[in-house]
Amino acid sequence: MNEMMPTAETRPSLLTEPSAQTYPLAKLVAAVREGSVRIPHFQRGLRWHTPDAVALIDSVLRGFPIGSLLFWVRPAPAERIRLGNVTIDAQEMTDASYVVDGQQRLTTFLNVFDPVHGLNGDFALVYDLRSEPLRVRAKKSRESDDHVIPLPVLFDLPRLLRWASEHPAYADRIYDINAATQRLREFDVPAYLVRSQNEQMLREIYDRMNNTGKRLTRAEAFHGLFSVANQGTTLASIQEQVETELSWGSIDAETILQAFLARRGSDAYRDLHQEFTKERISRSDFPHETKEQAYDATFDSLEATINFLKKSGVPHFTFLAYRFLLVVLSRFFALFPKPSPRNLELLRRWYWRAAVIGPVLTGGTTNAVRILAAYIRAGEEDASVQRLLDSVSDKPLSFPQANSFRTNRASGHVMLCALWAQRPLSPDTKEAFSGDDLSQEIGRNSTPRPACPEVFPHGKLPEQLSNSLANRALMPGIPLEVVQTPENWDPIVRESHLFGELGDPSEMVYAREAKLQKAIDDFLTLKTGQGLDDSPPLDSLNLDDYSQEPEPPQEDH
Repeated sequence: MNEMMPTAETRPSLLTEPSAQTYPLAKLVAAVREGSVRIPHFQRGLRWHTPDAVALIDSVLRGFPIGSLLFWVRPAPAERIRLGNVTIDAQEMTDASYVVDGQQRLTTFLNVFDPVHGLNGDFALVYDLRSEPLRVRAKKSRESDDHVIPLPVLFDLPRLLRWASEHPAYADRIYDINAATQRLREFDVPAYLVRSQNEQMLREIYDRMNNTGKRLTRAEAFHGLFSVANQGTTLASIQEQVETELSWGSIDAETILQAFLARRGSDAYRDLHQEFTKERISRSDFPHETKEQAYDATFDSLEATINFLKKSGVPHFTFLAYRFLLVVLSRFFALFPKPSPRNLELLRRWYWRAAVIGPVLTGGTTNAVRILAAYIRAGEEDASVQRLLDSVSDKPLSFPQANSFRTNRASGHVMLCALWAQRPLSPDTKEAFSGDDLSQEIGRNSTPRPACPEVFPHGKLPEQLSNSLANRALMPGIPLEVVQTPENWDPIVRESHLFGELGDPSEMVYAREAKLQKAIDDFLTLKTGQGLDDSPPLDSLNLDDYSQEPEPPQEDH
């Protein structure tokens, strides 16, 4: 008799099928606030932005389905939870619901309806009473609530009643407003509940559910593979530290991951899954460090790199010419945290030369990171710097032109650094702007656009000046109506921004363009060390021994 093939499932499976139920949105948001709904430590960070939030709330108001949630029910410790901008001190619970699928939606709901963070920032939405039909949209900067209702107010009945009493002009719309509040609070969100103690199984479910839609980035995959519950430092916390402690903007998670990997080995694009295997650890430049020490040391190397870039003339992350340069420099400062003054000067020259040349001559960004990072070797500080310099030594330097400016191009970032070096003054205080001013104005934007508004509207300029840097002013935090009235600036302020005599806007921009081009050329000539010797520190040179006194010259008979 033939033996029957085994039919039992040998892989782990759920002992019971997930149970299904629905939650009113108000109850669901309250559960997140009190910590009974949490995010597993292997989940990716918040990826949604303002348009996603607007679409989500609009779907709820119009009764559209928003998809079901998947919860993992299990005991939970007391812990501090950070969801978007909201921090929650959650108590220990015997049955908490961890979100396996639906994190983006729940975190967005929490932030949009938060009474503090829902009033400003990326998730500040309003219910516009002047639109027909009434609709939800993003809050405009410095917008009052005379004609709009902030979403945290619309979602909270007591606050909505106070708002209605303070805005009697909209008494005839109270029925529509109340209906919107009711739809938001009572909207039923379907959810499945899974009970299992097998965390690896939940990771597998999570991985499968994220193979559709927005796929996991490498940084999110790395976090899911190696995150540890209650771990102090993670890629996300490094990102937050850079933003809050160093005031240098928000570095994207992918760049931080590359810095993490490049620090431990030159190939920042290697297989993530093998990073902490014994074989990979043995080949690391830091084979004896723990996983937690690796995260902490990554922040240290990034901090040293950022301080170097600030002193070199790059005041903010969005002013960085190329992100791969940050990755390469973070490897250098990881291996050589206190380089010699001479090597620091040579490294500055290399950065600005590479910033002007770009990655094209090394075959693109990926190749640039691999090749340049491989030039940096432990125990070879002087030689590493010389190899970096050699990589750009025979490449022509073509300085960017002020008449062709874009905030999303490397050339634009280089030009803004040159403009920043002029120490432009604030019309309000007549003092130079600071890096903190840039950080506050740019926030988490990926380009420096918010900090460099146009001085004259396009309609006042000929087409050939529409993309000129000469029509931009570095004025973080200054209202647009002030920026666009240079005739009201103090003459000292105008001069700091390289504006000459007042007159026709076109003539002012043309004249300023010539001054800016000279400032850019002078800035880069200095920073790239044109015409200067690039030899290494003297103590690295193999000089002859001149300890003995030389013989005096013989007389000519």
